[in-house]
Amino acid sequence: MKFNYIKLTSLLLFSFLCFNSCKNDDDSLERNGKPVITVINPSVTVTEGETATFNLKVEYPIAKKIDIRIDVLDDSGNPIPTTEPIGDPNSGNGYAGIDIENITVPYPTWFDSGAFAFGYLGGSGYVATYDPYTEEMQINIDTKIDDNSNPTKTVKLRLSTTSLMTATIQQDIEINIENLVSTDLVTRLKWDGDYINDPCSNLDFDLELYYNGAFTDFSYSDCPEEIVILGTDPDGSYEIDASFWTNGGNTTNPNINVPITIEFIKSGVFVESVDLSSLFPLNDGGLNDGNGSAITTFSINKTGTVYTVIDSNNNQVAQGRMSNNNRLNLEEKRLLKSK
Repeated sequence: MKFNYIKLTSLLLFSFLCFNSCKNDDDSLERNGKPVITVINPSVTVTEGETATFNLKVEYPIAKKIDIRIDVLDDSGNPIPTTEPIGDPNSGNGYAGIDIENITVPYPTWFDSGAFAFGYLGGSGYVATYDPYTEEMQINIDTKIDDNSNPTKTVKLRLSTTSLMTATIQQDIEINIENLVSTDLVTRLKWDGDYINDPCSNLDFDLELYYNGAFTDFSYSDCPEEIVILGTDPDGSYEIDASFWTNGGNTTNPNINVPITIEFIKSGVFVESVDLSSLFPLNDGGLNDGNGSAITTFSINKTGTVYTVIDSNNNQVAQGRMSNNNRLNLEEKRLLKSK
């Protein structure tokens, strides 16, 4: 029997080529070095309140998770602090996140991520983590609504890695945030502060909305309280009742006025704030404490998306109460608040 060396040589060569080709295409096998991560869209434009999404691509997949450091930059291009010590820096209580202007970064801070688990981050930044074999990923940054009218704002961030991270990236990205012009009217009642211990828990203020005299909506359990008239809501006459429900047994000596304000906000158009503190002396209590004067009313006329607000400079409102037979009575309000 003759052995065909030509066929054997061809078979061995084919097997060798197939082995190497299959090895290179097998994503389950680790490759040497660290893959480069590229940002496909380094500049994103959004409207206030929207999420800016950056799309990233990994040079090749690896069998390890990928971490990306995210720093928010100041006007000079330097990373800004994202945490501050809880109490004394030497107390060992750890660090709490700092509120960042214009944006919210929805990823753990360097401290929450495990401090030095990703290499030294220098006390700033956030860390986004992705599963092994990830080839495409996203960085999502939420933008905040600024009620005032503003020109377009630009926020710059830096994506980078440290010595312990398994891929490499070093790129600045930017978010252009355009002004939000809302068609809605927001009414917000605020009484937070340091005049008594935890006023949000110990005092109760309410908002109620009436349309053409009929009870329509309420806000009873938040701090601040808030009611929204939508631009798509029907035109006509609206009224907002702002009331003090109870002081919860809290009094001061001498008697103080609760530092409460009401704001009427059409984002990107106007913000009007009215001081109501003179209407609500703390020791006088609220409606549920027997003080029937602990309420004031604002009238709002809506035509399309144009709102005319009659504030506390109106004589009737400045008196602190408004008589209307269609208002909820005390028992109806107690029942509604108990639900």
